[in-house]
Amino acid sequence: MLAVMVMALIALSIYRFVETDLQAIKLSTEITTRRNSIQALVSVLQNEFCNLPPGLPSAIMGAAHKFNGKASDEVDWLSQSGNGLFTLAAEGSWKVTLILRPDDKTHTYTLGLLRQLPDNSNKQENWLPLLPNIDAIEIRFFDPRLNTWLEKWADAQSRPSLVRIRIWDTDKTVPYETIIKLPPLGNMPS
Repeated sequence: MLAVMVMALIALSIYRFVETDLQAIKLSTEITTRRNSIQALVSVLQNEFCNLPPGLPSAIMGAAHKFNGKASDEVDWLSQSGNGLFTLAAEGSWKVTLILRPDDKTHTYTLGLLRQLPDNSNKQENWLPLLPNIDAIEIRFFDPRLNTWLEKWADAQSRPSLVRIRIWDTDKTVPYETIIKLPPLGNMPS
């Protein structure tokens, strides 16, 4: 009887050890997947911002918003047709907005891209959800003329030199932060 009890304790200890390891592996995998998703989004944004149409000053604009006291900023830019943002078969350019939208099922926000024709007609508007369970997004624009970060970029005659993006997950207090360098405006069309 004593041997059976010892074996039961050993089996229980092994089960708890394996269960704890499996939970740690699952949590680590979820964190890594989430971090990779955010880094992939940043890579797409870097590619898009580096390929803004040269000589077109209003190719990027942005504004600060708040929902429920939390940052819900937006940035708009012109995306050329081609491999960027799934517009391979599209012609011309698209107005793209990085925006938070409420998710009624989970009562959280989803970060995604809203694509539409540049003339603001909604007939071909489509929503591409990218990151669910986002708490807030803060976008700031660096103006080298003022040597400061701005909440809003509305100057249609120039571009910011840097764009800073902070993304808060619903279960994190520290945001993911990146700074994207924009190409110079280049020669203005005459």
